[in-house]
Amino acid sequence: MDNTILKLDGITKIYPNGTVANRNISISFNKGEIHSICGENGAGKSTLMNIIFAIEKQTEGKISYKGQEINYSSSLDAIENGIGMVHQHFMLIPSFTVAQNVVLGAEPKKANGFIDMDKANQITNELAKKYKFDEINATDLVSDLTVSAKQKVEILKTLYRKAEVIILDEPTAVLTPQETVQLFEQLKGFKELGHTIIFISHKLNEVKEISDRITVIRSGETKGTY
Repeated sequence: MDNTILKLDGITKIYPNGTVANRNISISFNKGEIHSICGENGAGKSTLMNIIFAIEKQTEGKISYKGQEINYSSSLDAIENGIGMVHQHFMLIPSFTVAQNVVLGAEPKKANGFIDMDKANQITNELAKKYKFDEINATDLVSDLTVSAKQKVEILKTLYRKAEVIILDEPTAVLTPQETVQLFEQLKGFKELGHTIIFISHKLNEVKEISDRITVIRSGETKGTY
């Protein structure tokens, strides 16, 4: 049985100035796995993820999601179809609560058309409990949160939008060793719930610990999947 949920076939990215960021990259990602993309800074990892998330457009090659070739025009298309991404630099509004950030742009509404914040708080707390984000409370202000908690709010944003594939770009760069251990345990729970995690890192010791499979990228090219 083919368990592939996302497939890259011959992805090449060449910028107008001639810089080659990715060259002929082919990778298959399976449903319910943690698949790491490992390589040094500047290897082309983030560019490749931006292509999957439709922030950038590939020069050549195709992407298939759930067996269908996709050609999203923006990251909104990717989000609506179940692909989420957590960037190295968070995109949260500090003066908003956790729940306000989680539902932003897709708020639950009352019959009169106003935002139903009670519902938003309920949904956020239920998601936090389901995914074992125990330190997250819907009504807390984001400005009061630790960096680790802010990262979890970003992840909750993708889950609220029903992400099946979640891209994490260098997620441990901002975490303490203890927070990294906690994140890894939580990601293993995501896998058990059927999510596909694409874990971007240049830290080989970390990817060996967390991954079901590892694809190594060097100078914009894949060197193998292990």
